[in-house]
Amino acid sequence: MRKLATTWCIRGGIFCLLAIVSSCQAVPLKNTNLNEVAKVESSAALCETELAAIWTNFPAARANHCEITAPNKLVLTISPENQPINKSAWYGFKIVPKRASIKHGSILYVNLKYAYGHHRYSPKISYDGKNWVLLDPAKIEILSKTNVRLSIPLDDRPVMIAAQEIFSNSAHNQWAENLASTTKSNIGKSVEGRPIYKLETRSGSAKKPYVFIVGRQHPPETTGALALMPFVETLLGDTVLAHRFRDKYGVIIVPNINPDGVWHGHWRHNINGIDLNRDWGPFTQPETKAIENELKRFKEGGDKIVLFLDFHSTYRNLFYTQTDGEPTRPANFSRDWLGAANARLGDNIYAFTREQSPNSGKPTSKNYMYSRYKIPAITYEVGDKTDRDAIALAAEIFASEMMKKLIEWNPSHE
Repeated sequence: MRKLATTWCIRGGIFCLLAIVSSCQAVPLKNTNLNEVAKVESSAALCETELAAIWTNFPAARANHCEITAPNKLVLTISPENQPINKSAWYGFKIVPKRASIKHGSILYVNLKYAYGHHRYSPKISYDGKNWVLLDPAKIEILSKTNVRLSIPLDDRPVMIAAQEIFSNSAHNQWAENLASTTKSNIGKSVEGRPIYKLETRSGSAKKPYVFIVGRQHPPETTGALALMPFVETLLGDTVLAHRFRDKYGVIIVPNINPDGVWHGHWRHNINGIDLNRDWGPFTQPETKAIENELKRFKEGGDKIVLFLDFHSTYRNLFYTQTDGEPTRPANFSRDWLGAANARLGDNIYAFTREQSPNSGKPTSKNYMYSRYKIPAITYEVGDKTDRDAIALAAEIFASEMMKKLIEWNPSHE
């Protein structure tokens, strides 16, 4: 069956989507260029069989231990950065075949053994670090929730395997550097000294209320990043709607809050073992402290904020919002915005749910921003397996409908 697939390019400095037709079962995924930076911590292979060597010397790689059980079989133990932790295990490694040893039809059998957690992500593979495809399901044997066997065909090329297509810090930075209509500035540093930066629309001398957007608090949640980019690009686009929106509102984007976690292939936490989305309010970590400092402008009354969005990934597409009984300003924004977007999308394009989630008191971004500012504070969750074309299309529609609702809003009528 022929199906629409996607790959990615850079056009005019901005990531763009190219539609291609493929008869393959595998679907090309995000172009992320993971060869741009080498991991200097690892100068030797994790292990080496007669057929190939296993490497973890690239950004976001994760495999903690390797046991060779036969010349063509090995077991990779996948462990988290610390415990307790969300049990959705992230993995990433590279197989470098030995050309002199492999023959036509050679297979390397790799067992993923999860020391803590379970198998969540369907493996993706790449031969160039840029174009990713789903591994053929026939080559995946689920032995248990904690033990999965992969059958990897070998030829004369290295092959990278990861839980999701890898979107590295450098890919984030490249996207940000080429984004139009914004200024980029550092607002802090991570535990290991990597910059935390913001992008802010140029607004001239007039003060405007702001929409505040953040992403990548949890390193493996790449589909959230794949939604954030086209969403932001739509806000910054050269359309009548986008210009009208930017005439009335400013936008601040912090796209990558946890660069240390992204670099090290963490399952969820920063380098100190803290879930950053449980540190809003305490602000004990340098990454969240950078956000707190950026929010001071709103606390001190110099600028106003009207909407907060936090991009994440989970098993399906959903939005965590305030309940209809929790007043926000703009009133009923979540209900009306998502309803308008759903009317354009429909379940056949992008099925999602709005889940009214009352403030639980947990120090999450959503709870903190609503409690402090009484604005709509929304967690934008994208499914792990959601079609990448649909993610991009939906993000553009969500952004367009958001702009329409905010342009229409008249604070004096509330």
